[in-house]
Amino acid sequence: MSPPWRPPPVVQAPMAGGWTTPALVAAVSEAGGFGFLAGARLTADELRGQIAEVRRRTRRPFGVNLLIPTVAPGDTEGGLDHPVLARIRRRLDLPSQPTAPPRPATVDEALDVAIQDRVAVVSFAMGSPAPFVERLHRAGVTVVGTATTVAEAEEVAAAGADAVVAQGAEAGGHRGTFLTGGSRELPLVGTMALVPQVVDAVALPVLAAGGIMDGRGARAALALGAAAVQLGTRFLLASESGAPAGYRRRLLKAVETDTVVTDVFSGRPARGLRNPFVEAFEAAGDAPLPWPRQGQAAAEIYRRSLETDGDWAPLFAGQGLRLARREQPAAEIVAELLAAVAGPARA
Repeated sequence: MSPPWRPPPVVQAPMAGGWTTPALVAAVSEAGGFGFLAGARLTADELRGQIAEVRRRTRRPFGVNLLIPTVAPGDTEGGLDHPVLARIRRRLDLPSQPTAPPRPATVDEALDVAIQDRVAVVSFAMGSPAPFVERLHRAGVTVVGTATTVAEAEEVAAAGADAVVAQGAEAGGHRGTFLTGGSRELPLVGTMALVPQVVDAVALPVLAAGGIMDGRGARAALALGAAAVQLGTRFLLASESGAPAGYRRRLLKAVETDTVVTDVFSGRPARGLRNPFVEAFEAAGDAPLPWPRQGQAAAEIYRRSLETDGDWAPLFAGQGLRLARREQPAAEIVAELLAAVAGPARA
């Protein structure tokens, strides 16, 4: 049995879409935090290249995150046409027919890369890591699961994972939910309520995620029993992140009530800024294409929109937006947070 994983107090959340660059991951780890590459939507070669780039920048350990959502039969098959997306394509002067992006690596293919390249930690979201734990442990890799409820945390622990991310409702990006107990309602348990209940329920290090932006939030999560805090939105404004200028401007202007949990961006629930893309689907009353086809069908729309203002792209963000006051190097963000959790100074 591998020794328990002791994460540094500050962990950078993996954010797919190009925002979590190798430079960001390396800067966070080099500064004494723990960085995660977002392996979702990357080909095997792209993932291998990003791992190599992180290694060129730091000798510190880092991780790779993968998504393992349940896909209903037929969801991966079918066309990419959707009437709302067609109207948006015309508005942006894009060709009428979408071009599917390159096929990303499967979970098994991505794990091959992670194991071959000796990645220290692999984290999972949107599903139980159970099918992959034994293989990763044999290779000496630490396994982290993601939970949005106590039941999911217990499932992650039963699978043999080494740690669990407790993702509160405030968190930006995709919800990690994979157990609903037969309910059609998406569980949206707040971070401060979720963390202590997960700490009491499982004998694993708990990483608190969701709405944590500064030292006050980090200290609160640690006081509730978390071993570390995982931040995403704060690191979108790091100098090294891949977030384009329009995305950054929106983050700095937005407030906590500007976010919404919606499935229109990808076919899976995610928290992001309300924008014309969300409003177009709401006005039409149309459901998006199933995961993962919605994201594939809209990929060109997102790329075109992010070249300007991001009105027609997923601008994922958590609810702690007012606390994101400025852009700054990742090392400064990590240093501020580490100083806050180490002593009484306010950060």
